[in-house]
Amino acid sequence: MSTSGSPDWASFYCSDEVVRSYSRGHVLQPPEQAILAQLGDAVLARSRVLDLGVGGGRTTPALASRCAGYVGADFAEPMVEACRQRFADLMQRGDVSFEVADARALPFAQASFDLVLFSFNGLDLVGGGEQRRQSLRECRRVLRAGGRFIFSSHNLNWLDSRRHVRWEGWRDYLETQLFWSRMRWLNRRRWPMRLQEVELVDPYGGGLTTYLRPAEMLRQCQAVGWSKVRAHGIDGRVIAPGAELDATGDPWIYFLCEE
Repeated sequence: MSTSGSPDWASFYCSDEVVRSYSRGHVLQPPEQAILAQLGDAVLARSRVLDLGVGGGRTTPALASRCAGYVGADFAEPMVEACRQRFADLMQRGDVSFEVADARALPFAQASFDLVLFSFNGLDLVGGGEQRRQSLRECRRVLRAGGRFIFSSHNLNWLDSRRHVRWEGWRDYLETQLFWSRMRWLNRRRWPMRLQEVELVDPYGGGLTTYLRPAEMLRQCQAVGWSKVRAHGIDGRVIAPGAELDATGDPWIYFLCEE
């Protein structure tokens, strides 16, 4: 999910069908499991968490009951309302809430959270270029000193449409073929200009999605001020920086960012 997006993404994520589908989610992805295990229960127990792009609350059960305070945020108001209904019991604690928010201008005070999670490639839907960088700066702004940022992002190196991913729902055949045609073209070995960041029409949701080279993902994190960045593949493995990260062909990559 995302916390801002093109009109196509807005209509997609606000539709009743998608809200119902996302409200059934509850399983963490392997890299999410690996990163949270690395942090440990003690760190979570003393952390105030911002779950950005919360969608229907897939990650809420794994976080809200283990942390010192929890805010789930999303740009799609129907998703937020669905979370409020789904987790009404948790909200009675007083330290769990769900808010409508735009990742490019978060409605939270500076240094409000110890952990920000922007899961399942939501950052790639806010827009490319400066809009993406502004979202990263906002995530950095709301973190306290020593805070951590976890996010995932689509990999421009991805060429195998079958590996690790099972497409769900309706998709237009021509759009899907066009998408993979562009991906193959962008990854031609003899192409003299290895673009680092591009926006492509998503064949499933129909909105613009940003794809980056792994090295560019790392560079953007460091430019915002995170000096320690660890990458995880879609299966949860740690990806070493340098040649291994540059060559990674996973559909998306998860990052744990620290000062």
